[in-house]
Amino acid sequence: MFEWFVNDVAGIVCSTFTYLLVLYSQFVIISVVLLPDPIVSETIQVGIFWTFSLLALWCHIRAMTTNPGTVPMETYNVRYTGKDELRSAVLCLKCNSIKPERAHHCSVCKRCVRKMDHHCPWVNNCVGQQNQKFFILFTFYIFAISVHAMYMAVQKIVTCSDSEWRSCGSLSPPVSLMLLTILLFISLLFGLFTGIMFGTQIYAILDDQTGIEKLKNETATWERLTWKQNLQEVFGTQAGCTWLLPVMPSHLTPGPKMHQNKFQV
Repeated sequence: MFEWFVNDVAGIVCSTFTYLLVLYSQFVIISVVLLPDPIVSETIQVGIFWTFSLLALWCHIRAMTTNPGTVPMETYNVRYTGKDELRSAVLCLKCNSIKPERAHHCSVCKRCVRKMDHHCPWVNNCVGQQNQKFFILFTFYIFAISVHAMYMAVQKIVTCSDSEWRSCGSLSPPVSLMLLTILLFISLLFGLFTGIMFGTQIYAILDDQTGIEKLKNETATWERLTWKQNLQEVFGTQAGCTWLLPVMPSHLTPGPKMHQNKFQV
């Protein structure tokens, strides 16, 4: 069904929890903010919120079910055409593969991943060369809907407080206030988390160094690219609306070399 899926209990739980949080925010926005008397401004805001929520879930699914850029297993004693890559590679004894430069082994995925940044339980996958764009867009859209949810929740609380909660939804005022308060807390928590994560990911791209490379304080032996080239490497060579959509850049589309299982020496 999926191109790639990691059978990790913690990752599956975290991913499921992510979907439940988005569904909870949708429930509160619809039942408390939009109903029972939707006005044009609120309807437009909810429409924007729904759009960003769907984009966030789309990005999450792509980040979770896309092969992050794993190296073929059990290739240490066979042949591979990329001699330049092979010269800078080392043998990984954990998955029996020749590990190209900038690849690292993930103990959860049990594979070596090209340009691995880290393993994220929230997307139940490694963040690597092939799915980093989807992960970054996921954090961006979650941050956007978190900020938007906080704005709508505060606006609703202020408006309803001024009218003493008359015509402020079909739910009782205590229940509505409780739901809005929980939404504010969740939005603040995950807004901060994803905002920081988005910023660190963008900084890592511009600096041409992954999170695990920074953590291990690895010296760059690879050819350093400009900040513009690094952005194009992750999001696509042509800047445009596709940068904001979870579609694979054409230059990262898996080809014969990505899927072959033999090294040629």
